[in-house]
Amino acid sequence: MTTATATDTRQHDDDIAPSVLRRYYTNLLSWPTTIDSETGEVRLRLGETIDALVMRAGFGGEVNHELVRAMMRAPIIVVPGKKAVDWVFLTQPRTPMRQSTVDDLMAAQVGWYKPGDTVTLPAFGTTEGGLRWLQRPEAGEELPSWGAVVGAVRRTFTRTW
Repeated sequence: MTTATATDTRQHDDDIAPSVLRRYYTNLLSWPTTIDSETGEVRLRLGETIDALVMRAGFGGEVNHELVRAMMRAPIIVVPGKKAVDWVFLTQPRTPMRQSTVDDLMAAQVGWYKPGDTVTLPAFGTTEGGLRWLQRPEAGEELPSWGAVVGAVRRTFTRTW
């Protein structure tokens, strides 16, 4: 883990123009992005090529450990909230789920988005208490399948239950 200091010379999120970020996400990663005209945020459209699962940070850490044990890596966005911090795991598109799988995800308090929803993408600089990457996406690196992340959630939940 890297800690920012007063002498840190890395770029901060505010220093990167949304258009530059959008080009990076769209051209280098081939992600379907837009810029929100009201906020200037770069947003990722979910459902066709990318999807996401969202969970509380503590449980997300356990799920991420399970993925690492299986030699997989998911880009993870840290979304700070007033009472809790969520982690958003980016995956390949969603696959159909049995009702028992949906029930397990709901019991584990893991959520997902509707197709067509968007999530804000963080910049690559450092932020203090704001939206940020826990694990950044890498060009040429395939996202984990929806089923692999759901499987990691279910294995983690049954171990901690």
